[in-house]
Amino acid sequence: MMRLPLHFFDVTKFTNLQGVRLLWLTLFLPGQLFLPCNALASGLFIIYPKVKAPYNKIYEDIIKGINESYPGKTQKLELPHNGDNNDLIEQIEQHQPDVLVALGKGSLKKAQQLASPIPIVVGAITKTEEAIAGVSMSPSAEVVLSHLLGMAPFVKQVHVVSDHQRQTQLDGAEAFLLERGKALKVEQVKSVQEAADRYLKIIHKASTEDAIWLMRGGSLNDPSILMLVLEAAWKKKIIVFSSNPSHVKRGALFSLYPDNRKMGGTLAEIAQQHELKLISPSAGLAPLKSVHLIVNKRTSKHLGIMLNDISGLTIHRLL
Repeated sequence: MMRLPLHFFDVTKFTNLQGVRLLWLTLFLPGQLFLPCNALASGLFIIYPKVKAPYNKIYEDIIKGINESYPGKTQKLELPHNGDNNDLIEQIEQHQPDVLVALGKGSLKKAQQLASPIPIVVGAITKTEEAIAGVSMSPSAEVVLSHLLGMAPFVKQVHVVSDHQRQTQLDGAEAFLLERGKALKVEQVKSVQEAADRYLKIIHKASTEDAIWLMRGGSLNDPSILMLVLEAAWKKKIIVFSSNPSHVKRGALFSLYPDNRKMGGTLAEIAQQHELKLISPSAGLAPLKSVHLIVNKRTSKHLGIMLNDISGLTIHRLL
């Protein structure tokens, strides 16, 4: 028996997503009973790479978050690193999913190779070559800066040394700071040497009301530059925070990393929007908003930032 396409019903008249979901289940769930036994439709089909511990826990937590938030049926398939797509094709033919959730760059590549009309939602990835609905692993600039100002409201200027590849990570940063009477100063560089020179100039002129945001990327902060920046900033009591959590152990004040379980919940919500035709397949990656905060206790004490006095922020890890 053929399943009716979701757009057969005018769900756009509903404003309450929960009501629409209830209507969808009422109309379509009985129809699943008439599908052939070898093609039992499931709402979501999740694919993810086979990786060793501790990296496998990232995918386990995301999938757990998806299952907790998605009201329908889900299936999952672990993909070997060098395997072909035969097993994936067979599984999709069997389960007939409404949405394919691809976790990681390799999984997305395999999903796109299928050339299937099934919509794709992507997670556990920083960026994509083309617009695909999902969630980025990179926190939004607003989330990062709100944590900075929550810990150090006295900061008036945030300095960033960046290259063209990092520009999307700064979207909304200037407007966010401007609304709060703060400023964003961005220095564009093309090499490690340029980055080192700019950092030195920034620190030379900076005061305790300045902060430096270290972006990811070997051309921006290789180990020698990182040590140079952190040591110079320590002497002048300038705040340094980073997009790379490993920098916190080296002396950066704080960093953020994904709350993978909550990210899974967001992916489940995006998948449901696909099912209800409430989102475009090319909506693009949403910036990460569910994060954990990691703080260097020694650095915060040196800067005079009392962690017990911070309100509205939950420290997940303290080094």
